[in-house]
Amino acid sequence: MSIFIDLGAWNSIFAVPTKVVDEGLKFSDGVKLKVLLYVLRNSGTSFDDSEISKATGVNVTDIPEALDYWVSMGIFNRIDNTLVPAKNEEEFVPVQQTPVQTVQMSQPVQPVTQPQQTVSQPEQTVQHTVVQEKEQPDIEQPEEPKKVFTATRPQKPDFVFTAQRLAVDEELKMLVDETQTTLGKVLSNSDIATLLMLKDTCGLPLDVIFMLIHYCVSIDKGNIRTIENIGIQWANDGVYSLEAADNKIKQIQKTTANFSIVSKAFGLKNVGSPTKKQLEYGDKWISEWKFSPEMLREAYERCVDTKGTMNLRYIDGILKRWHAGNVHTIDELNKYEKSVNKPSQKQASSYDISEFEKINLLEDFK
Repeated sequence: MSIFIDLGAWNSIFAVPTKVVDEGLKFSDGVKLKVLLYVLRNSGTSFDDSEISKATGVNVTDIPEALDYWVSMGIFNRIDNTLVPAKNEEEFVPVQQTPVQTVQMSQPVQPVTQPQQTVSQPEQTVQHTVVQEKEQPDIEQPEEPKKVFTATRPQKPDFVFTAQRLAVDEELKMLVDETQTTLGKVLSNSDIATLLMLKDTCGLPLDVIFMLIHYCVSIDKGNIRTIENIGIQWANDGVYSLEAADNKIKQIQKTTANFSIVSKAFGLKNVGSPTKKQLEYGDKWISEWKFSPEMLREAYERCVDTKGTMNLRYIDGILKRWHAGNVHTIDELNKYEKSVNKPSQKQASSYDISEFEKINLLEDFK
């Protein structure tokens, strides 16, 4: 790729636009800075990608992306296949995501001003449309359904688009700054793309994303991967307000506490992150069926005595029968078993394995 830089008065000095430091420095990396400094330093001369690579140590394949970044930040403009210095925000032309074979720098080109009538005409059309809508008969319009995000793994925006948005989107800038402060680190381009995805693709409001980030930090999982996974789940569940986010956090905390009671009753240690099914069992046994840790332990021991190992579905079958019989304490269990006729007492106390196997099989199809 042949490159010629003509920066006018900049040819006699090694100048760096203040915008590089004010806006582009925070989200750039060493590769982009090396390419920019080499280009500015060698203004007025021609060079190609291989020369930049040899002088800076940057891989040749990374140089076009680095140049695209500085275009997206408004340091340069791209007009057709030519790069020119950008004077101000109005001259900023977003980079096109197409390969450029030849890049040249020439004198700045003034932006083309659109005729006044091209701006006013759409406004007249919109006003006319509004009037027509008002003149229509009063027909009850169906209420627009609430937007619910359904994709399980949305695609994150690419680097160029993220950089373009970061240059002009004040909300995204604020979100990035707040996230960096909360997490205590500088975000990568991929991290920023994740935040943009949660904001735009998933549709989560900024205050909900802020609450999500602070919650992840509070549970010692303040990393972008966790924030992304929980954020997508919140979008799937329709969590689009602070109240809904607060309720979701309380629900998660309660579910986690329930499983903690279960794991402690079973004598489990270092269980790691519980599965979705394990959390569902904990909620059902503790919150729905109201079993105490003593009853959970009793069901656990009977399962191990019979199966030789812990089997959550088998334990669930035991607890399900006790719940159906309104047996929720050890005393109630003892009275229940004593009241059973002697011929069936053995079956009641040992719990027929074949019957519970049927329960387990049925559970698999739920």
